[in-house]
Amino acid sequence: MTKLAEKYKKDGLSVLAVEAWDVEEDELASFVKGEKLTHHFLLEGSEVTAQYGSGSNVPVVLWIDGNGVVVDTEWGFEGTASLESKTEALLARGK
Repeated sequence: MTKLAEKYKKDGLSVLAVEAWDVEEDELASFVKGEKLTHHFLLEGSEVTAQYGSGSNVPVVLWIDGNGVVVDTEWGFEGTASLESKTEALLARGK
């Protein structure tokens, strides 16, 4: 997600990862630092996860337009090619 965020930042893409299991902040910070992630994270995301899916469906990727409307989703991880393809298509629609 960090690579996607960096690649499409100039096009207006923002990435927010929701930490779905309510781990402690220092545990998440250690993971983020170890993986060299630079996109934003939301802590205590169990409510968001409950609303959009949990369990074997994690991760859930939501594409939200500038008006706050969820315009596409991806359940589970299909790979970076799928994420990039959907991101490019949705950014193209917004131009």
